[in-house]
Amino acid sequence: MKKLLLSLSLALPGAAFAAGALEQLGRSDIEPPAPAAVAAAPASDKDPNSPAAIAARCSPPAAGEEKIWQSDFHWNYSLPEMKARFAEMYASPKRLDRRAYWDAAAGKLMLPYDAGRGGDVEISEGLVKAVARHIERAFELDYIDAVFFPDMGHSHILVPDSLWASKYSKYPVPKMSELYRDMLSDPRLKIFYHTAEQLKMLEDGQLVADERVRFRHKTRNIAGPITPDAELTVYQNPESAANTVHGAPGHHWWGAGFNFSAQKDGCFVYRAGGKEYRFDISLYDLPYNSGGGAWDY
Repeated sequence: MKKLLLSLSLALPGAAFAAGALEQLGRSDIEPPAPAAVAAAPASDKDPNSPAAIAARCSPPAAGEEKIWQSDFHWNYSLPEMKARFAEMYASPKRLDRRAYWDAAAGKLMLPYDAGRGGDVEISEGLVKAVARHIERAFELDYIDAVFFPDMGHSHILVPDSLWASKYSKYPVPKMSELYRDMLSDPRLKIFYHTAEQLKMLEDGQLVADERVRFRHKTRNIAGPITPDAELTVYQNPESAANTVHGAPGHHWWGAGFNFSAQKDGCFVYRAGGKEYRFDISLYDLPYNSGGGAWDY
């Protein structure tokens, strides 16, 4: 039996879900995210994600730079525990493995990638601005509480079926870097995020009683186009206990997106709660080490 998939646009605060799908989501009784609990630089009126601003702070990883590992996180965080862990990770020296960097010689922003698949991927400020916008709108709409793997920290890509057939299905493996370059600059595509990834939402197969967590469960699948003024769409899968969506009508699902994680020295900037926060992007999953276990997402 096909999964029932409901696409629900929630661009405005307090918007209702489609009739008969779920109850109206009010926001007045839900605890808002509190990013101000993490130290951050004050916001400015200048564009923090301009090429010049990115170039000034996005040098290649230094030798010995500490990585974020899978074992830095665990499953089934309570909401307070997850927020506390985010604050710790934001302040720590750990950053994403093989993160994006500014290539000063070429004057380009690059994402490390497999040499056998075309090498490093050139990305534009357009992608950075779109991802920053998605994060900012997610905070504004109370859809997230943190920007790291346990909450909003990895992505997938929705490619319109017609574009997949006419263009994106045709890249050979040795040109996968060109595929990513073109995908990640195409405003017709959407970046899809599974949020609340490691938040404990279920107890014995039932939703926990906490209303904030219940709201997070309902809004955990979000997507936005690769544009600087993007609005977010929320997707539902009532047949999944965790409300996990793995596709959208009319779109090809590209599962291998990118990871991103907020960190005090990150290359890019998002704004929340009147402050600026830094974050990094990587095409690689969090690496495994002996202190932790692998997972499938």
